[in-house]
Amino acid sequence: MKNYFCSPAKNAKMRENKNESIKYFASLRVFRGQKFLLTAALSFTLSLTSCFNQPPATETNQNAAVPETPVTPSNIDLGKPLEVSAKPEDAALARKIDETIEKSEFRDARWGVFVVSLKDGRVLAARDARKLFTPASTLKILTSTVALDRLGADFRWRTRVFAREKIENGALSGDLILYGEGAPDLSDEGLQNLVAQLKAKGLQKVKGDVVGDESYFTGDAVGDGWAWNELQWYYGAAASALSVNRNFVNVSLENGAPKAEPATADVELSGAVARLQNGDAESIGLKRELGSNRVYVWGEGTNLDARVAVENPALWSAKILRAALVQSGIAVDGAAKSTDWKAANKFDPESSAPLGSVESQTLGEIVRRMNKDSVNLYAELILRTLGRKFGAEIPDENPNARKTRGTDAAGAAVIKKWLAEHSAAGLQETESIKDGSGLSRLNFVTPETIGRALIAANQIEAAEAFRNSLPVAGRDGTLRGRLASAGGKISAKTGSIMFVNALAGYARRRDETLAFVILCNNETRKADSSVLIDAIAASLID
Repeated sequence: MKNYFCSPAKNAKMRENKNESIKYFASLRVFRGQKFLLTAALSFTLSLTSCFNQPPATETNQNAAVPETPVTPSNIDLGKPLEVSAKPEDAALARKIDETIEKSEFRDARWGVFVVSLKDGRVLAARDARKLFTPASTLKILTSTVALDRLGADFRWRTRVFAREKIENGALSGDLILYGEGAPDLSDEGLQNLVAQLKAKGLQKVKGDVVGDESYFTGDAVGDGWAWNELQWYYGAAASALSVNRNFVNVSLENGAPKAEPATADVELSGAVARLQNGDAESIGLKRELGSNRVYVWGEGTNLDARVAVENPALWSAKILRAALVQSGIAVDGAAKSTDWKAANKFDPESSAPLGSVESQTLGEIVRRMNKDSVNLYAELILRTLGRKFGAEIPDENPNARKTRGTDAAGAAVIKKWLAEHSAAGLQETESIKDGSGLSRLNFVTPETIGRALIAANQIEAAEAFRNSLPVAGRDGTLRGRLASAGGKISAKTGSIMFVNALAGYARRRDETLAFVILCNNETRKADSSVLIDAIAASLID
């Protein structure tokens, strides 16, 4: 095993991009400095309190008044090519961006830049703008734009409870079915709400099992092209139609032994961490086995605060509901179980009336939290919802796969179709969209496509909801600690996975607003290219 360092500078970036995950593999990236010493064990990107696990800004400050960056209304025809400007000042800006890149230590990386005015559609800068790049979390711009346009900002998800049998004399003879439809924000509180509704209906005893049903989505619960050793961390949590508590638990230490929160955490903990000897640096390892909820810790130290994904969140949801039923005085004879789309005897929610129901926050609120804090799970649930709602309308690139593809692939097809219809002159057939969050290494889009999506997002009915979802420079979300000098003038989505950094959004000038995209791929240096990205973004405002 190898030891790695987490510097104060890197700590700051991790705080800024907390749900970006800073998806660096510790086995590949060495951090400078020596604040915490971590041990890499196969797939180690451990979330120490000072490094990763800061509270998401919009969770703790959701209602804070943060002015959005005003965006110039535009009626740009995206069915036509966008032309590079010949204005001297625009050409000078393009040269300045190129020189900034070429004179930097990151010149050997691949850079894609696209800057367009929302006032008249002129392109101020285009560096490899029609070549394919891995976008990281700037892909969420596409996911959220299409979702807001197709579903509407007021769309809400439902989570319901059903039974095949009727309640008679306070008893339910069969199973109680907890049926999920992809709600991103279901929590213990929501399940307690369902229990209260069941009690109000006179339920006193469940003679069967409590079944968590995630069959609403088909196909894979993790993204195509996700790295296997990211699946144990919160940002790689599976996108179940019955997700709860964002499908992760917090693992910390108590007298050297691991403990998990919330109290309902569905994980099996083992191992121990010894105290430091002779002033050595902390060295802590954590491993969640693939396909299980067994978590093992080892090493030396005291500071552990890791967010670990929970396998089979539908079962976790059923366990929480069962425990809440019993605690409320409703007896349950059976166990907590789960079922999915592959089950032979799937429950049909149209076959009976629900016994209880809770709704999620609106899509507009979910998109705001998703983009402010770059929550991958939310993006993946939105993608699958698009696939479930609209996938039947969209042919698959492989005709033989249309009837067997999962809702994840169908959702990607919906996004590609929308892009083709709304920015036909920019979309290339070779572009690849494999997930909704940008975690996949198989996503390939052009800077111009993202730029066109930013134009289109400003023209849809829910444009304000989209703009309000973007982090504001120097003020909130993943840009809270970046671009302070441009505070209020730049709102943009960050992106960061291994060897990729990106930023895309809006920059306000005195007389116009620019949509910009900056993608950096193949960046393998220890230094952080987001510093250069910020310098380029800052050069766009006046």
